[in-house]
Amino acid sequence: MWYKTEGRDGDVVLNARAALSRNLEDYPFTDKMTADQAKDLIEKMKTVYRAEDGWSMTDLTQAGAEQKLALTEQRIVSRETAEKNSPAAVFQNEDFSVAVTVGGADHVRIEAVVPGNDLPAALEKAFAAEELLDEAFSVAYADQIGYVTRDPDLLGTGLKVSATLHLPLCGESGWLTRAAFRMAKEGISIRSLDGGRVNTGLYVISNRETMGMTEEELAKTVTEAAERLTAREREYREGLSEDERAEIGEEVCRSYGTLMYAGRIGAGELCSMYARMRMAAAMNLADIPVPLVDEAMFTCLPHTLAAVEGTGVTPELDKARAVRARDILSAAGLHGSR
Repeated sequence: MWYKTEGRDGDVVLNARAALSRNLEDYPFTDKMTADQAKDLIEKMKTVYRAEDGWSMTDLTQAGAEQKLALTEQRIVSRETAEKNSPAAVFQNEDFSVAVTVGGADHVRIEAVVPGNDLPAALEKAFAAEELLDEAFSVAYADQIGYVTRDPDLLGTGLKVSATLHLPLCGESGWLTRAAFRMAKEGISIRSLDGGRVNTGLYVISNRETMGMTEEELAKTVTEAAERLTAREREYREGLSEDERAEIGEEVCRSYGTLMYAGRIGAGELCSMYARMRMAAAMNLADIPVPLVDEAMFTCLPHTLAAVEGTGVTPELDKARAVRARDILSAAGLHGSR
């Protein structure tokens, strides 16, 4: 998983993603496919992304509700794909850095994720998985429009590149709102991952269009945007006064106490702690590795945790979240008991 390692500019950038949307010449678009055609496509994909080569498959028609919601929560499949009644599946490689969705909005969506601001590495992984596809199928491509996709915005390369950044101070200052307007003119979108809920300070930037640019140019555009945002967030952090740093340290100490000794921790409560804890870890105001903070956050999300525990999202899940978060943070030498 990407959060096991801190990548380039990892104090601000959590991960980089490259997603290739592809359709195949021998099948109608997924919204026109019969169930038998969709099943046939999935069966053929098993010979491309083979179990003996380390690929695992999740059949979305057989997956439980929490498992599908967990895949959505981890940004592996879209909510639209998870809610489909027609056959669909997800293939993942051994380290879960590449996910191939079959039967979603397009026939195939290949997404690679790597830690930090390293889109070239994500592209390399995605292209390697695409090569396997090209060897087995004829991919729909037209000279005038590039790769044929259902979403007109993906015509051209069929590529969506993105980076997830932690920008709590840029967001709080109001600077990010102004920056988003300027970056939109450059073909870059910025959106919060919070969805109006608690403020984690997490944002995703991505390309808005793919036509007229190469894959490498798109990756370069988003990478440079991430670098500018990273530089500004660091400026805000470096500009914090000693009193402000001390206040953050105090907040984090209180959060540690809760995480290491609480018998129950709600998802919202954990998300509220995350913004300051991650920033403090990145600024060396707290003696804890950044990857452990991310792991505690992303493995304890409601549906992700429920899928692992084999339960629904109930109040009892707060007990499991407290145990899991404590176990993860104990790896940093923090210890607590209940």
